[in-house]
Amino acid sequence: MTKKKIGMIPGTGKQSQGIALRLAQVGYKVMIGSRSSEKAKIIVEELNAKLSVNSFYGDENKEVVKQCDILFFVVPPEHICSTLEDLGYDIKTDAIIVDVIVPLAFKVGLAYCSESMCLEQFDYPSVSEYIQATVPEGVSVVGAFKTISAAKLNRLNHPLDVDVFLTSDKQEAKDVLKEIISKIEGLRVLDAGPLAFSRTTEQMTAFVININKLNKLKHASFRIISDGSEKRD
Repeated sequence: MTKKKIGMIPGTGKQSQGIALRLAQVGYKVMIGSRSSEKAKIIVEELNAKLSVNSFYGDENKEVVKQCDILFFVVPPEHICSTLEDLGYDIKTDAIIVDVIVPLAFKVGLAYCSESMCLEQFDYPSVSEYIQATVPEGVSVVGAFKTISAAKLNRLNHPLDVDVFLTSDKQEAKDVLKEIISKIEGLRVLDAGPLAFSRTTEQMTAFVININKLNKLKHASFRIISDGSEKRD
Protein backbone atom coordinates (compact mmCIF):
# COMPACT_ATOMS: atom_id res chain seq x y z
CA MET A 1 0.00 0.00 0.00
CA THR A 2 1.22 3.51 -0.83
CA LYS A 3 2.04 5.39 2.35
CA LYS A 4 -0.85 7.64 3.32
CA LYS A 5 -0.50 11.07 4.91
CA ILE A 6 -2.61 11.33 8.06
CA GLY A 7 -4.09 14.57 9.37
CA MET A 8 -6.26 15.76 12.27
CA ILE A 9 -9.00 18.38 11.78
CA PRO A 10 -8.42 19.92 14.22
CA GLY A 11 -5.58 18.39 16.21
CA THR A 12 -6.00 20.65 19.20
CA GLY A 13 -8.58 18.75 21.27
CA LYS A 14 -8.05 15.85 23.65
CA GLN A 15 -9.81 13.29 21.42
CA SER A 16 -7.78 14.09 18.32
CA GLN A 17 -4.54 14.33 20.29
CA GLY A 18 -5.21 10.94 21.86
CA ILE A 19 -5.69 9.33 18.45
CA ALA A 20 -2.63 11.13 17.06
CA LEU A 21 -0.46 10.00 19.97
CA ARG A 22 -1.59 6.38 19.62
CA LEU A 23 -0.76 6.47 15.91
CA ALA A 24 2.65 8.00 16.58
CA GLN A 25 3.40 5.28 19.13
CA VAL A 26 3.22 2.71 16.33
CA GLY A 27 5.33 4.68 13.89
CA TYR A 28 3.01 7.00 11.97
CA LYS A 29 3.62 10.67 11.29
CA VAL A 30 0.57 12.86 11.88
CA MET A 31 -0.21 16.37 10.65
CA ILE A 32 -1.95 18.55 13.22
CA GLY A 33 -4.47 21.10 12.01
CA SER A 34 -5.82 24.23 13.63
CA ARG A 35 -7.53 27.43 12.58
CA SER A 36 -4.11 29.08 12.92
CA SER A 37 -0.74 27.65 11.98
CA GLU A 38 0.76 29.15 15.15
CA LYS A 39 -1.62 27.17 17.38
CA ALA A 40 -0.93 24.01 15.37
CA LYS A 41 2.81 24.41 15.86
CA ILE A 42 2.40 24.85 19.62
CA ILE A 43 0.46 21.57 19.80
CA VAL A 44 3.07 19.87 17.60
CA GLU A 45 5.83 20.82 20.03
CA GLU A 46 3.82 19.53 22.98
CA LEU A 47 3.01 16.19 21.32
CA ASN A 48 6.55 15.59 20.09
CA ALA A 49 7.85 16.34 23.59
CA LYS A 50 5.32 14.00 25.18
CA LEU A 51 6.62 11.01 23.21
CA SER A 52 10.20 12.26 22.69
CA VAL A 53 9.73 11.86 18.95
CA ASN A 54 9.57 13.96 15.81
CA SER A 55 6.36 12.40 14.50
CA PHE A 56 4.10 15.45 14.41
CA TYR A 57 4.01 18.46 12.12
CA GLY A 58 1.29 21.02 11.63
CA ASP A 59 -0.34 23.90 9.83
CA GLU A 60 -3.71 25.55 9.45
CA ASN A 61 -6.64 23.27 8.65
CA LYS A 62 -6.80 24.24 4.97
CA GLU A 63 -3.23 23.06 4.40
CA VAL A 64 -3.90 19.81 6.23
CA VAL A 65 -6.84 18.88 4.00
CA LYS A 66 -4.85 19.78 0.89
CA GLN A 67 -1.93 17.54 1.86
CA CYS A 68 -3.41 14.55 3.69
CA ASP A 69 -5.00 11.39 2.34
CA ILE A 70 -6.66 10.35 5.60
CA LEU A 71 -8.38 13.08 7.60
CA PHE A 72 -9.68 12.51 11.11
CA PHE A 73 -12.56 14.93 11.65
CA VAL A 74 -12.88 15.66 15.37
CA VAL A 75 -14.77 18.94 15.01
CA PRO A 76 -17.33 20.03 17.62
CA PRO A 77 -20.67 18.99 16.09
CA GLU A 78 -22.00 22.53 16.01
CA HIS A 79 -19.09 23.51 13.73
CA ILE A 80 -19.12 20.67 11.21
CA CYS A 81 -21.35 22.53 8.74
CA SER A 82 -19.13 25.62 8.66
CA THR A 83 -15.99 23.45 8.61
CA LEU A 84 -17.14 21.64 5.48
CA GLU A 85 -18.13 24.95 3.88
CA ASP A 86 -14.64 26.30 4.53
CA LEU A 87 -12.61 23.20 3.69
CA GLY A 88 -14.76 20.93 1.54
CA TYR A 89 -13.41 21.97 -1.84
CA ASP A 90 -9.80 21.61 -0.67
CA ILE A 91 -10.19 17.94 0.30
CA LYS A 92 -8.40 15.54 -2.04
CA THR A 93 -10.87 13.81 -4.35
CA ASP A 94 -9.75 10.35 -3.21
CA ALA A 95 -9.33 11.20 0.48
CA ILE A 96 -10.75 9.20 3.37
CA ILE A 97 -12.49 11.17 6.11
CA VAL A 98 -12.60 9.40 9.47
CA ASP A 99 -15.61 10.83 11.28
CA VAL A 100 -15.11 10.79 15.05
CA ILE A 101 -17.89 13.31 15.81
CA VAL A 102 -20.76 12.56 18.18
CA PRO A 103 -23.52 15.20 18.55
CA LEU A 104 -23.99 14.79 22.29
CA ALA A 105 -26.32 16.82 24.46
CA PHE A 106 -27.12 16.59 28.15
CA LYS A 107 -30.46 16.76 29.93
CA VAL A 108 -31.00 16.31 33.67
CA GLY A 109 -27.39 15.18 33.94
CA LEU A 110 -27.64 12.41 31.35
CA ALA A 111 -26.22 12.23 27.85
CA TYR A 112 -28.32 11.66 24.80
CA CYS A 113 -27.87 11.61 21.05
CA SER A 114 -31.13 11.26 19.19
CA GLU A 115 -31.84 10.93 15.49
CA SER A 116 -34.12 13.94 15.75
CA MET A 117 -31.21 16.02 17.04
CA CYS A 118 -29.09 15.07 14.04
CA LEU A 119 -31.99 15.66 11.67
CA GLU A 120 -32.58 19.13 13.09
CA GLN A 121 -28.91 20.09 12.79
CA PHE A 122 -27.82 18.35 9.62
CA ASP A 123 -31.00 17.01 7.97
CA TYR A 124 -29.41 13.53 8.20
CA PRO A 125 -29.80 10.85 10.91
CA SER A 126 -26.06 10.79 11.72
CA VAL A 127 -23.07 13.08 11.37
CA SER A 128 -21.28 10.52 9.20
CA GLU A 129 -24.12 10.45 6.67
CA TYR A 130 -24.23 14.24 6.60
CA ILE A 131 -20.50 14.45 5.87
CA GLN A 132 -20.68 11.82 3.11
CA ALA A 133 -23.55 13.69 1.44
CA THR A 134 -21.69 17.01 1.64
CA VAL A 135 -18.11 16.23 0.57
CA PRO A 136 -17.00 16.11 -3.08
CA GLU A 137 -17.61 12.96 -5.09
CA GLY A 138 -14.83 10.41 -4.63
CA VAL A 139 -14.22 11.24 -0.97
CA SER A 140 -14.99 8.30 1.35
CA VAL A 141 -16.30 8.65 4.89
CA VAL A 142 -15.66 6.08 7.63
CA GLY A 143 -17.20 6.43 11.08
CA ALA A 144 -14.73 5.35 13.77
CA PHE A 145 -13.52 6.01 17.33
CA LYS A 146 -16.94 7.39 18.27
CA THR A 147 -17.27 5.09 21.28
CA ILE A 148 -13.74 5.52 22.73
CA SER A 149 -13.23 8.31 25.24
CA ALA A 150 -10.51 10.93 25.04
CA ALA A 151 -9.46 9.96 28.57
CA LYS A 152 -8.84 6.35 27.55
CA LEU A 153 -6.97 7.36 24.39
CA ASN A 154 -4.65 9.64 26.36
CA ARG A 155 -3.70 7.05 29.00
CA LEU A 156 -0.68 6.17 26.91
CA ASN A 157 0.86 3.70 29.34
CA HIS A 158 -2.25 1.52 29.19
CA PRO A 159 -3.27 -0.70 26.26
CA LEU A 160 -6.68 0.36 25.01
CA ASP A 161 -8.30 -3.08 25.32
CA VAL A 162 -11.37 -1.91 23.39
CA ASP A 163 -13.11 -2.49 20.09
CA VAL A 164 -13.41 0.22 17.47
CA PHE A 165 -16.38 0.01 15.13
CA LEU A 166 -15.96 1.02 11.48
CA THR A 167 -18.99 2.12 9.48
CA SER A 168 -18.84 3.07 5.82
CA ASP A 169 -20.44 2.49 2.45
CA LYS A 170 -16.94 2.14 0.97
CA GLN A 171 -15.33 -1.19 1.85
CA GLU A 172 -11.95 -0.21 0.43
CA ALA A 173 -11.84 2.84 2.72
CA LYS A 174 -12.62 0.64 5.73
CA ASP A 175 -9.85 -1.75 4.73
CA VAL A 176 -7.32 1.08 4.39
CA LEU A 177 -8.20 2.48 7.80
CA LYS A 178 -8.20 -0.96 9.42
CA GLU A 179 -4.67 -1.67 8.20
CA ILE A 180 -3.46 1.55 9.82
CA ILE A 181 -5.25 1.57 13.17
CA SER A 182 -5.05 -2.17 13.86
CA LYS A 183 -1.39 -1.60 14.76
CA ILE A 184 -2.47 0.33 17.89
CA GLU A 185 -1.92 -1.83 20.96
CA GLY A 186 -5.10 -3.25 22.45
CA LEU A 187 -7.37 -1.95 19.70
CA ARG A 188 -9.49 -4.53 17.89
CA VAL A 189 -11.02 -3.25 14.66
CA LEU A 190 -14.51 -4.49 13.81
CA ASP A 191 -16.51 -3.92 10.64
CA ALA A 192 -19.86 -2.51 11.79
CA GLY A 193 -21.52 -2.32 8.39
CA PRO A 194 -22.69 0.59 6.23
CA LEU A 195 -22.49 4.25 7.14
CA ALA A 196 -26.10 4.26 8.33
CA PHE A 197 -24.94 2.33 11.40
CA SER A 198 -23.12 5.45 12.57
CA ARG A 199 -26.55 6.28 13.98
CA THR A 200 -26.03 3.34 16.33
CA THR A 201 -22.42 4.07 17.29
CA GLU A 202 -23.29 7.69 18.04
CA GLN A 203 -26.09 6.50 20.32
CA MET A 204 -23.71 4.01 21.96
CA THR A 205 -21.50 6.88 23.08
CA ALA A 206 -24.32 8.51 25.03
CA PHE A 207 -25.24 5.09 26.41
CA VAL A 208 -21.77 4.34 27.81
CA ILE A 209 -21.44 7.83 29.31
CA ASN A 210 -24.66 7.21 31.23
CA ILE A 211 -23.54 3.71 32.28
CA ASN A 212 -20.36 5.24 33.70
CA LYS A 213 -22.23 7.94 35.57
CA LEU A 214 -25.14 5.91 36.94
CA ASN A 215 -22.95 3.03 38.11
CA LYS A 216 -19.93 5.06 39.27
CA LEU A 217 -17.64 3.38 36.75
CA LYS A 218 -14.49 4.83 35.22
CA HIS A 219 -13.64 4.60 31.54
CA ALA A 220 -16.15 1.82 30.76
CA SER A 221 -16.08 1.01 27.05
CA PHE A 222 -17.19 -1.55 24.49
CA ARG A 223 -15.71 -4.97 23.83
CA ILE A 224 -17.65 -7.56 21.82
CA ILE A 225 -17.50 -11.07 23.28
CA SER A 226 -18.20 -14.14 21.17
CA ASP A 227 -18.00 -17.91 21.45
CA GLY A 228 -15.69 -19.79 19.13
CA SER A 229 -12.90 -18.54 16.92
CA GLU A 230 -12.55 -14.98 15.76
CA LYS A 231 -12.96 -14.37 12.07
CA ARG A 232 -9.53 -13.99 10.49
CA ASP A 233 -8.71 -12.04 7.35
